[in-house]
Amino acid sequence: MNKMLRRYVTMLVIVIVGLSSIQTLAAKGAGEVMAQRDSYTVKMAVMQGPSGFSSIALTRNEGKISNNVSVEMNVYPSPNEVIARLANKEIDVAALPTNVAANLYNKGVPVKLAATVGEGMLKIVGTDRSIREIQDLAGKTIHIPGSGSTPDQMVRLIGTALGYDVQTDMILDYSVAAPAQLTQLLIAGKVATAILPEPFVTMALSSNKQVEVLLDVQYAWNMLTGIENYPMTVLVVSESFAEQHPEALQVFLGALKDSVAWVIENPVEAGAMIEQAGIMKAAMAVPAIPNCNLVFRTVAEGRQALQDYLTNLYWFDSQSIGGAVPDDSFYLGN
Repeated sequence: MNKMLRRYVTMLVIVIVGLSSIQTLAAKGAGEVMAQRDSYTVKMAVMQGPSGFSSIALTRNEGKISNNVSVEMNVYPSPNEVIARLANKEIDVAALPTNVAANLYNKGVPVKLAATVGEGMLKIVGTDRSIREIQDLAGKTIHIPGSGSTPDQMVRLIGTALGYDVQTDMILDYSVAAPAQLTQLLIAGKVATAILPEPFVTMALSSNKQVEVLLDVQYAWNMLTGIENYPMTVLVVSESFAEQHPEALQVFLGALKDSVAWVIENPVEAGAMIEQAGIMKAAMAVPAIPNCNLVFRTVAEGRQALQDYLTNLYWFDSQSIGGAVPDDSFYLGN
């Protein structure tokens, strides 16, 4: 009887050890598969200018942001090149003006809005000190860098909200489309009033002491809408990337949030990296970073502001966002 019991116990031990080995091998195999599945290089596009500032820390450590996820960042001179690559599914994520992102979605490009990465940083600057309040814009000539640009939209939206006919009550001058060139004319005293984004505001103020901020557009927006700020730059992700690599996407979003904080805290080091990446010269970027309103707001945190901004743009000029306020499917997580 004892002999039979010993044999039974021996067989039981063998079975248990065997099952344990199988489970260990299975777990190891599953882990290897998971690691392989999560290993991914995120292809990111940014434009030259402040919209590319917030993501620059992602390029540290040769773009490696976790054991399995890396970032490959490419810089482009205009939104059109980024749009084309998104439409062709050549890139996974991109930082774009909010209205451009809405346009893409409304045109059927499969993208999701994942976060707000930049809020308003526009100011009306110049030497005409009779402009102190938003009502003072009536009858004034305002130089605008580009028809249909965000500066143009905001001036027109504010003027319309005040009850002005922007075609007759305000003189909007689009003769100089490049903000850098317009800034130089302002510095030289050849232009009295202009609406500019950063870093050109900081450049103008530091180069000509007669130039000052006449009106903060964010303040005007708040006075007219009751909303503290507006989302000027957003991060969009391709639907295929979000669906096929959800783990990599979450790693990327976490790293981008950290990048924004790092850039704000380390403007000098960030400026050197911004220049190296071809986004902007460090001499321009470093002093402007504190004024660029760099943020990281998830969809949950920033959705109301996004919807308010897009709704205002729609009522002002529906075609500026592609003819419709994007529905819920525009936002990541829906």
